[in-house]
Amino acid sequence: MRDANRTSQSIDLQMKILLVLNAKSGKGNAALLAEEFIEEAKPHFWEIVSIDLDSAEKTRAVLKEQLQSGSIDSVIAVGGDGLVHMVIQEVSGSDIVLGVLPAGTGNDFFRESGLGENPVSQLITAISISSHKRIDTGNIKSGSLDRSFVQILSTGFDSLVNKKANSYKFNIGKFKYTLATLQILLRFKPIEYIVTTNQGVRTLKAMLIAIANGRSYGGGMLISPYSSRDDGIFDVMILHPVSKFELLRVFPKVFKGKHVTHRAVEFIRCKDISLKGNFETYADGEFVTAEEISVSIQNSSLSVWSKE
Repeated sequence: MRDANRTSQSIDLQMKILLVLNAKSGKGNAALLAEEFIEEAKPHFWEIVSIDLDSAEKTRAVLKEQLQSGSIDSVIAVGGDGLVHMVIQEVSGSDIVLGVLPAGTGNDFFRESGLGENPVSQLITAISISSHKRIDTGNIKSGSLDRSFVQILSTGFDSLVNKKANSYKFNIGKFKYTLATLQILLRFKPIEYIVTTNQGVRTLKAMLIAIANGRSYGGGMLISPYSSRDDGIFDVMILHPVSKFELLRVFPKVFKGKHVTHRAVEFIRCKDISLKGNFETYADGEFVTAEEISVSIQNSSLSVWSKE
């Protein structure tokens, strides 16, 4: 924050918060959460500005404009992981503190925030006592592309599942990932990767390679259950080739992180990794590129509201 020595009252009076949402998202839940936040924040006399637009392009443009003013202390993303992904492109590497109120399908970023019970009240409490911490992000480079992510970068089978799930026009919640898995599995073949880390170069075939900063994606699938967002290192999960039957048998274990002991699952830890191959990359559930990628950890690059 601007001055750690200010009194609690002066912190309240000078705090400027930017709420970012699409009121229609989450079947209107985003609007309800935003209204609840504004109402419960009234005793603190914070200055609250809302961005509520109908497209990602417009939202990001106004977000950039607001942040360039230099007066914003915190951005609250009222939505899902896609909105969080958009916001971190603008606030990562700064002192602006990110908060999230969950109104998406997956809400994996929020799930690791520790503010799960009564999120509005807990977020307001965290802001009022200035309880925040810094976490890591990942940086993706591919040609001219330069993108940040905070949870999981997926390539291979899981990225195709993500793509398929995002294509559904009907809303079936988290079940869309299970349905997409079954559809993609029918025609999927292992991908040949060239993997470069500080441990050397490997050429291998895999069902997927996931680069984990956080623990989960896809609405709570614990792809990397022992990951920490503040340890300064990636956990990279490689799923070596298995039969379609075996993948269906193992898949349900991902929701509790019980897949990690399977013979085809390998984890490596690294700060930097490059991947080449015929795959699409998704990060925080959003499409990134279909080209080769270089990914590096960005230590303590994002400030987030948290419990004490």
